[in-house]
Amino acid sequence: MLKQRIITAVLLLPLVGCLLFLPDLLTFSAILVAVFAILAWEWSRLLETGKVGQSVFIVLSLAAIGGVFYQLNEQSFFSDSVMPSLWYDAYPFKLLLVALMLWVVASIVVVLYPNATKSMFRGPWLRGLFGIVILASAWLAIVIIRSLLINLDYNFGAWMLLLMLVIIWGADVGAYFAGKTLGKTKLAPVVSPNKTWEGAIGGLVLAIIVGCLVASILPLALDWLQFVVFIVLMVVLSVFGDLFESMLKRQAKIKDSSNILPGHGGLLDRLDSTLSVAPFFVAGVLWLELLT
Repeated sequence: MLKQRIITAVLLLPLVGCLLFLPDLLTFSAILVAVFAILAWEWSRLLETGKVGQSVFIVLSLAAIGGVFYQLNEQSFFSDSVMPSLWYDAYPFKLLLVALMLWVVASIVVVLYPNATKSMFRGPWLRGLFGIVILASAWLAIVIIRSLLINLDYNFGAWMLLLMLVIIWGADVGAYFAGKTLGKTKLAPVVSPNKTWEGAIGGLVLAIIVGCLVASILPLALDWLQFVVFIVLMVVLSVFGDLFESMLKRQAKIKDSSNILPGHGGLLDRLDSTLSVAPFFVAGVLWLELLT
């Protein structure tokens, strides 16, 4: 299993690098829609509905993303002559505020599961609503991060996306190995029995190390104490994103969202943390005043 995971990761890394750095912002955003179409298909499998219900969810999810795409295009967000540094004044940005509140609710649901919240997600409707908002807001957040200061430094946003991913990957890899070697105390035994506090701490330590290393080579004026606090928050959010998807899979009685990534399961299984972290990463950019 570990060998399969490593081989798949090694094969995917060049593709991720090409996606982050090569296409222009419009092409990047369009390719990202295709990625999120796969995520929508995998999320539809968590709804416990028939083919019709799954198809409706996929269509609604893509319609939501398409609507945000259209709004950004109408505001000339993808134009080379427009500096997309005022994105937080744009109408679609309000979707991120909704996402921040939704993830707070999702985290509370995970903490209280199953005693107080299992019945909330028994049917497909709430799972579907959460999915549509989460997917559309994550797509928007990733596009916004890629657009950061693009008229001043074309690759700055790509490096910022890489920074976000490195923090998430560091937390995931550190948790995996620390959990395998030291894990004893269950983190969330009802939701995800394999996760441990030792693994979570190991993931946090590695995420701080790799996050600070990547940040140190970027042209960022950072308060390092604030930045470490920021990384800690991102890691906590990544854990809740993972646990929330695990909770939905447990409700739907499936192990993986799909099997398209050998050794990893589905794309949603790999990007669940990214979905929760991305909107807060945008908020963190504002908090750390990285654009000033």
